[in-house]
Amino acid sequence: MTGRPARGVINRVMRDVGPVSPDAPAFPHAATALGPLKAAAEKGGKTDFSNLWAGQAVQLGGELPAAELTRKLAKDGLARMVQLRG
Repeated sequence: MTGRPARGVINRVMRDVGPVSPDAPAFPHAATALGPLKAAAEKGGKTDFSNLWAGQAVQLGGELPAAELTRKLAKDGLARMVQLRG
């Protein structure tokens, strides 16, 4: 997607293109080449060609709706605050 190694959430372009290839344009030209696909997909509300960068803990994540994630974060945060008080 960029011409350099990076961690990201797997989406269509990452599945279809695969890992870093010697055929990829040099950085930053690969990202420029994907620009029109990314723009068209995002206009339609899709992330098929978006850069979904993630850190080294990406494997700790899971797929869930944003509302559910927000509730979980709030619940976990409140539980941690109770622990810190006690």
